[in-house]
Amino acid sequence: MNTLTPLAQDYLSRFDTAIGSLPGHQSSLVTTARQTARDIFARQDFPNKRVEEWRFTNLASLTKGIGDDIAEVPSASASIETPHVMTFVNGRFDAGKSSLDGLPDGIRLTSLAAELDAGNDSLINNSADHRAVVALNTAFMEDGYVLDVAANITLDQPLRVRFVSASGSVQNARHMRNIIRLGDGSSLTLLEEHTAEDGHSYFANPMTDITLEDGANFRHYKLQDENLVAYHLANTDCLLKDNATYENFSLAVGAKLSRNELTTTIVGAGATSILNGAYLMRGQQHSDTTTVTNHLVPENDSRQVYKGVLDDDSRGVFQGKIHIAENAQQVSGDQLSKALLLSDRATMACKPELQIYADDVKCSHGATSGELDEDALFYLQSRGIDAVTARKMLIEAFLADAMDEISDEAVKVYFSGIATAWLQKA
Repeated sequence: MNTLTPLAQDYLSRFDTAIGSLPGHQSSLVTTARQTARDIFARQDFPNKRVEEWRFTNLASLTKGIGDDIAEVPSASASIETPHVMTFVNGRFDAGKSSLDGLPDGIRLTSLAAELDAGNDSLINNSADHRAVVALNTAFMEDGYVLDVAANITLDQPLRVRFVSASGSVQNARHMRNIIRLGDGSSLTLLEEHTAEDGHSYFANPMTDITLEDGANFRHYKLQDENLVAYHLANTDCLLKDNATYENFSLAVGAKLSRNELTTTIVGAGATSILNGAYLMRGQQHSDTTTVTNHLVPENDSRQVYKGVLDDDSRGVFQGKIHIAENAQQVSGDQLSKALLLSDRATMACKPELQIYADDVKCSHGATSGELDEDALFYLQSRGIDAVTARKMLIEAFLADAMDEISDEAVKVYFSGIATAWLQKA
Protein backbone atom coordinates (compact mmCIF):
# COMPACT_ATOMS: atom_id res chain seq x y z
CA MET A 1 0.00 0.00 0.00
CA ASN A 2 1.34 3.42 -0.97
CA THR A 3 2.09 5.90 1.78
CA LEU A 4 -0.24 8.87 1.73
CA THR A 5 1.15 12.36 1.25
CA PRO A 6 1.52 14.48 4.40
CA LEU A 7 -1.38 16.76 3.47
CA ALA A 8 -3.69 13.80 2.78
CA GLN A 9 -2.74 12.26 6.12
CA ASP A 10 -3.53 15.56 7.82
CA TYR A 11 -6.99 15.74 6.26
CA LEU A 12 -7.85 12.14 7.11
CA SER A 13 -6.68 12.53 10.69
CA ARG A 14 -8.99 15.52 11.16
CA PHE A 15 -12.06 14.12 9.40
CA ASP A 16 -13.72 12.28 12.31
CA THR A 17 -13.52 15.38 14.48
CA ALA A 18 -14.48 17.84 11.74
CA ILE A 19 -17.54 16.01 10.43
CA GLY A 20 -19.53 16.74 13.58
CA SER A 21 -19.22 20.49 13.11
CA LEU A 22 -19.50 20.82 9.34
CA PRO A 23 -22.75 22.12 7.80
CA GLY A 24 -25.49 19.50 7.51
CA HIS A 25 -23.95 17.20 10.13
CA GLN A 26 -27.43 16.40 11.46
CA SER A 27 -28.43 14.88 8.09
CA SER A 28 -27.67 11.21 7.53
CA LEU A 29 -27.65 11.80 3.76
CA VAL A 30 -25.01 14.53 4.00
CA THR A 31 -22.97 12.55 6.54
CA THR A 32 -23.03 9.47 4.30
CA ALA A 33 -21.96 11.54 1.29
CA ARG A 34 -19.06 12.99 3.28
CA GLN A 35 -17.94 9.58 4.58
CA THR A 36 -18.11 8.01 1.12
CA ALA A 37 -16.06 10.87 -0.30
CA ARG A 38 -13.56 10.57 2.54
CA ASP A 39 -13.05 6.88 1.72
CA ILE A 40 -12.56 7.65 -1.99
CA PHE A 41 -9.95 10.27 -1.16
CA ALA A 42 -8.20 7.91 1.29
CA ARG A 43 -7.82 5.31 -1.47
CA GLN A 44 -6.53 7.78 -4.05
CA ASP A 45 -4.67 10.59 -2.24
CA PHE A 46 -3.97 13.75 -4.21
CA PRO A 47 -3.32 13.07 -7.91
CA ASN A 48 0.30 12.69 -8.95
CA LYS A 49 2.04 12.70 -12.31
CA ARG A 50 1.36 9.00 -12.81
CA VAL A 51 -2.31 9.91 -13.27
CA GLU A 52 -2.66 10.65 -16.99
CA GLU A 53 -4.91 13.69 -16.54
CA TRP A 54 -2.38 15.19 -14.10
CA ARG A 55 0.94 14.35 -15.74
CA PHE A 56 1.64 18.00 -16.61
CA THR A 57 0.76 19.38 -13.16
CA ASN A 58 2.84 18.39 -10.16
CA LEU A 59 1.14 18.90 -6.78
CA ALA A 60 4.21 17.92 -4.75
CA SER A 61 4.71 21.41 -3.32
CA LEU A 62 1.10 21.38 -2.10
CA THR A 63 0.93 17.82 -0.79
CA LYS A 64 4.00 18.22 1.41
CA GLY A 65 1.84 20.56 3.46
CA ILE A 66 0.83 24.19 3.15
CA GLY A 67 3.71 26.23 4.50
CA ASP A 68 4.08 29.66 6.05
CA ASP A 69 5.12 31.44 2.85
CA ILE A 70 4.01 35.03 2.54
CA ALA A 71 3.48 36.87 -0.72
CA GLU A 72 2.73 40.43 -1.66
CA VAL A 73 -1.03 40.96 -1.70
CA PRO A 74 -2.33 41.60 -5.24
CA SER A 75 -3.59 45.17 -5.64
CA ALA A 76 -6.88 45.83 -7.36
CA SER A 77 -6.08 46.65 -10.98
CA ALA A 78 -9.65 47.18 -12.20
CA SER A 79 -13.12 47.33 -10.74
CA ILE A 80 -16.73 46.60 -11.61
CA GLU A 81 -19.95 47.76 -9.99
CA THR A 82 -22.90 45.38 -9.70
CA PRO A 83 -26.08 45.85 -7.63
CA HIS A 84 -26.12 42.35 -6.17
CA VAL A 85 -23.00 40.96 -4.45
CA MET A 86 -22.51 37.86 -2.30
CA THR A 87 -19.23 37.71 -0.38
CA PHE A 88 -17.45 34.83 1.33
CA VAL A 89 -14.47 35.58 3.56
CA ASN A 90 -12.11 32.73 4.45
CA GLY A 91 -14.66 30.18 3.32
CA ARG A 92 -17.72 31.56 5.13
CA PHE A 93 -20.60 33.73 3.95
CA ASP A 94 -20.25 37.32 5.18
CA ALA A 95 -23.65 39.03 5.18
CA GLY A 96 -22.11 42.36 6.19
CA LYS A 97 -20.07 42.47 2.98
CA SER A 98 -22.94 41.27 0.79
CA SER A 99 -25.81 43.06 -0.90
CA LEU A 100 -28.61 40.69 -1.86
CA ASP A 101 -31.67 42.86 -1.29
CA GLY A 102 -33.90 43.52 -4.26
CA LEU A 103 -33.25 40.34 -6.20
CA PRO A 104 -36.17 39.74 -8.56
CA ASP A 105 -38.81 37.18 -7.64
CA GLY A 106 -37.78 33.79 -8.95
CA ILE A 107 -34.07 34.19 -8.15
CA ARG A 108 -32.71 32.71 -4.92
CA LEU A 109 -29.05 33.22 -4.01
CA THR A 110 -28.29 31.67 -0.63
CA SER A 111 -25.50 30.15 1.44
CA LEU A 112 -24.96 26.39 1.16
CA ALA A 113 -24.12 26.15 4.86
CA ALA A 114 -27.43 27.79 5.78
CA GLU A 115 -29.34 25.52 3.40
CA LEU A 116 -27.75 22.35 4.78
CA ASP A 117 -28.21 23.40 8.40
CA ALA A 118 -31.87 24.10 7.60
CA GLY A 119 -32.25 20.50 6.43
CA ASN A 120 -32.19 21.02 2.66
CA ASP A 121 -29.98 17.99 2.10
CA SER A 122 -31.49 17.23 -1.32
CA LEU A 123 -28.94 19.72 -2.70
CA ILE A 124 -26.20 17.14 -2.24
CA ASN A 125 -25.88 14.51 -4.93
CA ASN A 126 -25.21 11.26 -3.12
CA SER A 127 -23.65 9.54 -6.14
CA ALA A 128 -19.93 9.08 -5.55
CA ASP A 129 -17.51 11.18 -7.57
CA HIS A 130 -14.19 9.39 -7.95
CA ARG A 131 -12.09 12.44 -8.77
CA ALA A 132 -9.84 12.79 -5.73
CA VAL A 133 -9.94 16.59 -5.48
CA VAL A 134 -13.75 16.62 -5.82
CA ALA A 135 -14.02 13.86 -3.20
CA LEU A 136 -11.93 15.98 -0.83
CA ASN A 137 -14.28 18.90 -1.45
CA THR A 138 -17.34 16.76 -0.69
CA ALA A 139 -15.81 15.43 2.50
CA PHE A 140 -14.94 18.89 3.85
CA MET A 141 -17.33 21.28 2.04
CA GLU A 142 -17.97 24.14 4.42
CA ASP A 143 -19.98 26.72 2.49
CA GLY A 144 -20.60 28.12 -0.96
CA TYR A 145 -23.49 29.61 -2.87
CA VAL A 146 -26.77 28.10 -4.05
CA LEU A 147 -28.27 29.87 -7.06
CA ASP A 148 -31.77 28.72 -8.04
CA VAL A 149 -33.52 30.51 -10.90
CA ALA A 150 -37.14 29.78 -11.75
CA ALA A 151 -38.38 29.30 -15.31
CA ASN A 152 -38.50 32.22 -17.74
CA ILE A 153 -36.58 34.67 -15.55
CA THR A 154 -34.16 37.15 -17.11
CA LEU A 155 -31.70 39.28 -15.12
CA ASP A 156 -29.98 41.95 -17.18
CA GLN A 157 -27.19 42.90 -14.75
CA PRO A 158 -24.60 40.37 -13.56
CA LEU A 159 -24.81 38.73 -10.17
CA ARG A 160 -21.44 38.84 -8.43
CA VAL A 161 -20.01 36.30 -5.98
CA ARG A 162 -16.71 37.09 -4.25
CA PHE A 163 -14.47 34.58 -2.47
CA VAL A 164 -11.91 36.52 -0.44
CA SER A 165 -8.99 35.17 1.56
CA ALA A 166 -8.24 37.63 4.36
CA SER A 167 -6.06 37.85 7.45
CA GLY A 168 -7.19 36.39 10.75
CA SER A 169 -8.19 32.93 9.53
CA VAL A 170 -7.04 29.84 11.42
CA GLN A 171 -7.91 27.70 8.38
CA ASN A 172 -5.53 27.49 5.43
CA ALA A 173 -7.97 25.70 3.14
CA ARG A 174 -11.29 26.63 1.54
CA HIS A 175 -13.54 23.82 0.30
CA MET A 176 -16.40 25.69 -1.33
CA ARG A 177 -19.36 23.87 -2.94
CA ASN A 178 -21.52 25.90 -5.32
CA ILE A 179 -24.80 24.68 -6.80
CA ILE A 180 -26.52 26.40 -9.72
CA ARG A 181 -29.81 25.60 -11.42
CA LEU A 182 -31.46 27.66 -14.15
CA GLY A 183 -35.05 26.81 -15.03
CA ASP A 184 -36.57 26.54 -18.51
CA GLY A 185 -35.96 29.64 -20.62
CA SER A 186 -34.09 31.60 -17.95
CA SER A 187 -31.16 33.90 -18.72
CA LEU A 188 -28.56 35.13 -16.24
CA THR A 189 -24.95 36.33 -15.92
CA LEU A 190 -22.74 35.43 -12.95
CA LEU A 191 -19.32 36.89 -12.17
CA GLU A 192 -17.30 34.78 -9.73
CA GLU A 193 -14.12 36.23 -8.21
CA HIS A 194 -11.40 34.51 -6.18
CA THR A 195 -9.08 37.09 -4.63
CA ALA A 196 -6.78 37.66 -1.65
CA GLU A 197 -6.46 40.44 0.91
CA ASP A 198 -3.77 38.54 2.81
CA GLY A 199 -0.36 37.26 1.74
CA HIS A 200 -0.32 33.93 3.58
CA SER A 201 -0.34 30.61 1.74
CA TYR A 202 -3.63 28.71 1.47
CA PHE A 203 -5.42 26.08 -0.62
CA ALA A 204 -8.66 26.92 -2.46
CA ASN A 205 -10.65 23.89 -3.64
CA PRO A 206 -13.97 25.09 -5.12
CA MET A 207 -16.45 22.74 -6.80
CA THR A 208 -19.37 24.09 -8.85
CA ASP A 209 -22.29 21.95 -10.04
CA ILE A 210 -24.53 23.49 -12.74
CA THR A 211 -27.79 22.27 -14.29
CA LEU A 212 -29.32 24.17 -17.21
CA GLU A 213 -32.90 23.24 -18.04
CA ASP A 214 -34.43 23.52 -21.52
CA GLY A 215 -33.65 26.82 -23.20
CA ALA A 216 -31.67 28.26 -20.28
CA ASN A 217 -28.85 30.69 -21.09
CA PHE A 218 -26.09 31.02 -18.49
CA ARG A 219 -23.07 33.29 -18.83
CA HIS A 220 -20.50 32.31 -16.19
CA TYR A 221 -17.36 34.42 -15.79
CA LYS A 222 -14.57 33.61 -13.36
CA LEU A 223 -11.59 35.65 -12.16
CA GLN A 224 -8.78 33.81 -10.37
CA ASP A 225 -6.51 36.38 -8.71
CA GLU A 226 -5.28 34.54 -5.61
CA ASN A 227 -2.01 35.61 -4.02
CA LEU A 228 1.22 34.19 -5.40
CA VAL A 229 1.77 31.54 -2.71
CA ALA A 230 -1.78 30.17 -2.94
CA TYR A 231 -2.99 26.95 -4.59
CA HIS A 232 -6.25 26.94 -6.53
CA LEU A 233 -7.77 23.67 -7.78
CA ALA A 234 -11.24 24.29 -9.23
CA ASN A 235 -13.76 21.91 -10.76
CA THR A 236 -16.89 22.96 -12.63
CA ASP A 237 -19.46 20.49 -13.98
CA CYS A 238 -22.31 21.68 -16.23
CA LEU A 239 -25.26 19.63 -17.54
CA LEU A 240 -27.03 21.11 -20.59
CA LYS A 241 -30.53 20.08 -21.66
CA ASP A 242 -32.44 20.93 -24.88
CA ASN A 243 -31.47 24.30 -26.40
CA ALA A 244 -29.52 25.37 -23.31
CA THR A 245 -26.43 27.57 -23.68
CA TYR A 246 -23.47 27.67 -21.31
CA GLU A 247 -20.86 30.39 -21.82
CA ASN A 248 -17.84 30.18 -19.54
CA PHE A 249 -14.88 32.55 -19.55
CA SER A 250 -12.09 32.22 -17.01
CA LEU A 251 -9.30 34.75 -16.47
CA ALA A 252 -6.36 33.51 -14.38
CA VAL A 253 -3.64 35.89 -13.20
CA GLY A 254 -2.96 34.70 -9.65
CA ALA A 255 -1.90 31.70 -7.54
CA LYS A 256 1.39 29.85 -7.33
CA LEU A 257 -0.30 26.82 -8.88
CA SER A 258 -3.79 26.72 -10.35
CA ARG A 259 -5.91 24.24 -12.23
CA ASN A 260 -9.28 25.07 -13.76
CA GLU A 261 -11.09 21.89 -14.76
CA LEU A 262 -14.38 22.17 -16.64
CA THR A 263 -16.65 19.30 -17.66
CA THR A 264 -19.72 19.96 -19.77
CA THR A 265 -22.18 17.19 -20.53
CA ILE A 266 -24.68 17.86 -23.30
CA VAL A 267 -27.85 15.75 -23.09
CA GLY A 268 -30.13 18.00 -25.15
CA ALA A 269 -30.58 18.78 -28.84
CA GLY A 270 -29.80 22.35 -29.82
CA ALA A 271 -27.58 22.93 -26.78
CA THR A 272 -24.33 24.92 -27.00
CA SER A 273 -21.26 24.79 -24.75
CA ILE A 274 -18.83 27.73 -25.08
CA LEU A 275 -15.64 27.51 -23.01
CA ASN A 276 -13.11 30.32 -23.34
CA GLY A 277 -10.41 31.87 -21.24
CA ALA A 278 -7.07 33.59 -20.81
CA TYR A 279 -4.22 32.98 -18.38
CA LEU A 280 -1.40 35.44 -17.70
CA MET A 281 1.52 33.97 -15.78
CA ARG A 282 4.98 35.17 -14.72
CA GLY A 283 7.64 34.26 -12.19
CA GLN A 284 7.26 30.56 -11.38
CA GLN A 285 3.47 30.44 -11.66
CA HIS A 286 1.77 27.36 -13.07
CA SER A 287 -1.64 27.42 -14.78
CA ASP A 288 -3.50 24.30 -15.93
CA THR A 289 -6.72 24.46 -17.96
CA THR A 290 -8.37 21.07 -18.45
CA THR A 291 -11.68 20.69 -20.28
CA VAL A 292 -13.91 17.73 -21.11
CA THR A 293 -16.94 18.19 -23.36
CA ASN A 294 -19.30 15.22 -23.64
CA HIS A 295 -21.75 15.20 -26.55
CA LEU A 296 -24.17 12.41 -25.63
CA VAL A 297 -27.06 13.15 -28.02
CA PRO A 298 -27.39 14.41 -31.62
CA GLU A 299 -27.61 17.97 -32.90
CA ASN A 300 -25.64 20.22 -30.56
CA ASP A 301 -22.33 22.01 -30.62
CA SER A 302 -19.36 23.16 -28.57
CA ARG A 303 -16.44 25.50 -29.06
CA GLN A 304 -13.40 26.55 -27.06
CA VAL A 305 -10.75 29.26 -27.37
CA TYR A 306 -7.99 29.61 -24.76
CA LYS A 307 -5.12 32.10 -24.89
CA GLY A 308 -2.10 32.11 -22.58
CA VAL A 309 0.74 34.59 -22.02
CA LEU A 310 3.73 33.11 -20.19
CA ASP A 311 6.71 35.09 -18.95
CA ASP A 312 9.85 34.32 -16.90
CA ASP A 313 9.85 30.68 -15.67
CA SER A 314 6.09 30.22 -15.74
CA ARG A 315 4.36 27.15 -17.13
CA GLY A 316 1.04 26.68 -18.88
CA VAL A 317 -0.99 23.54 -19.50
CA PHE A 318 -3.99 23.02 -21.75
CA GLN A 319 -5.75 19.67 -21.97
CA GLY A 320 -8.98 19.58 -23.95
CA LYS A 321 -11.07 16.53 -24.72
CA ILE A 322 -14.15 16.44 -26.96
CA HIS A 323 -16.09 13.19 -26.62
CA ILE A 324 -18.86 12.39 -29.10
CA ALA A 325 -20.98 9.34 -28.30
CA GLU A 326 -21.93 6.72 -30.87
CA ASN A 327 -25.44 8.04 -31.49
CA ALA A 328 -24.53 11.74 -31.34
CA GLN A 329 -24.82 12.58 -35.04
CA GLN A 330 -24.82 16.12 -36.49
CA VAL A 331 -22.61 17.48 -33.74
CA SER A 332 -19.93 20.14 -34.14
CA GLY A 333 -17.00 20.67 -31.79
CA ASP A 334 -14.15 23.15 -32.19
CA GLN A 335 -11.18 23.69 -29.92
CA LEU A 336 -8.25 26.11 -30.11
CA SER A 337 -5.36 26.76 -27.72
CA LYS A 338 -2.68 29.40 -28.29
CA ALA A 339 0.15 30.42 -26.00
CA LEU A 340 2.57 33.31 -26.26
CA LEU A 341 5.99 32.72 -24.68
CA LEU A 342 7.66 35.95 -23.60
CA SER A 343 10.73 34.20 -22.18
CA ASP A 344 12.90 31.37 -23.43
CA ARG A 345 12.41 29.77 -20.01
CA ALA A 346 8.60 29.74 -20.13
CA THR A 347 7.04 26.43 -21.17
CA MET A 348 3.70 25.22 -22.48
CA ALA A 349 2.27 21.68 -22.51
CA CYS A 350 -0.74 20.97 -24.69
CA LYS A 351 -2.87 17.87 -25.15
CA PRO A 352 -5.89 18.30 -27.44
CA GLU A 353 -7.96 15.15 -27.82
CA LEU A 354 -10.93 14.04 -29.92
CA GLN A 355 -12.92 10.90 -29.08
CA ILE A 356 -15.41 10.47 -31.91
CA TYR A 357 -17.76 7.49 -32.14
CA ALA A 358 -20.22 8.99 -34.66
CA ASP A 359 -19.67 9.57 -38.38
CA ASP A 360 -21.78 12.67 -39.15
CA VAL A 361 -19.86 15.28 -37.17
CA LYS A 362 -17.69 18.36 -37.71
CA CYS A 363 -14.75 18.66 -35.33
CA SER A 364 -11.47 20.53 -35.23
CA HIS A 365 -8.71 21.21 -32.78
CA GLY A 366 -5.54 23.25 -32.89
CA ALA A 367 -2.74 24.12 -30.50
CA THR A 368 0.18 26.50 -31.00
CA SER A 369 2.78 28.18 -28.83
CA GLY A 370 5.53 30.57 -29.81
CA GLU A 371 7.23 33.91 -29.39
CA LEU A 372 6.15 37.37 -30.49
CA ASP A 373 6.32 37.95 -34.24
CA GLU A 374 9.66 39.66 -34.88
CA ASP A 375 8.45 41.04 -38.22
CA ALA A 376 5.44 42.65 -36.55
CA LEU A 377 7.69 44.12 -33.84
CA PHE A 378 10.03 45.51 -36.48
CA TYR A 379 7.13 47.00 -38.44
CA LEU A 380 5.72 48.82 -35.39
CA GLN A 381 9.15 50.14 -34.41
CA SER A 382 9.74 51.33 -37.96
CA ARG A 383 6.63 53.49 -37.50
CA GLY A 384 8.20 55.23 -34.51
CA ILE A 385 6.75 53.07 -31.73
CA ASP A 386 9.27 52.18 -29.03
CA ALA A 387 10.10 48.52 -28.40
CA VAL A 388 8.31 48.24 -25.04
CA THR A 389 5.08 49.77 -26.36
CA ALA A 390 5.23 47.67 -29.53
CA ARG A 391 5.61 44.53 -27.47
CA LYS A 392 2.59 45.39 -25.32
CA MET A 393 0.51 46.24 -28.38
CA LEU A 394 1.15 42.81 -29.89
CA ILE A 395 0.31 41.04 -26.62
CA GLU A 396 -2.92 43.02 -26.29
CA ALA A 397 -3.86 42.12 -29.86
CA PHE A 398 -3.14 38.46 -29.11
CA LEU A 399 -5.46 38.53 -26.08
CA ALA A 400 -8.17 40.56 -27.79
CA ASP A 401 -9.51 37.54 -29.67
CA ALA A 402 -10.12 35.77 -26.39
CA MET A 403 -11.62 38.81 -24.64
CA ASP A 404 -13.98 39.34 -27.56
CA GLU A 405 -15.59 36.02 -26.67
CA ILE A 406 -17.07 37.66 -23.53
CA SER A 407 -20.63 38.62 -24.45
CA ASP A 408 -21.28 40.79 -21.37
CA GLU A 409 -19.80 44.21 -22.09
CA ALA A 410 -19.23 45.24 -18.45
CA VAL A 411 -17.34 42.03 -17.69
CA LYS A 412 -15.33 42.38 -20.91
CA VAL A 413 -14.20 45.87 -19.88
CA TYR A 414 -13.39 44.63 -16.36
CA PHE A 415 -11.32 41.65 -17.51
CA SER A 416 -9.58 43.69 -20.21
CA GLY A 417 -8.58 46.22 -17.54
CA ILE A 418 -7.05 43.46 -15.43
CA ALA A 419 -5.12 42.14 -18.42
CA THR A 420 -3.88 45.63 -19.29
CA ALA A 421 -2.68 46.18 -15.71
CA TRP A 422 -0.83 42.86 -15.83
CA LEU A 423 0.90 43.95 -19.03
CA GLN A 424 2.07 47.20 -17.44
CA LYS A 425 4.27 45.07 -15.17
CA ALA A 426 5.68 43.04 -18.05
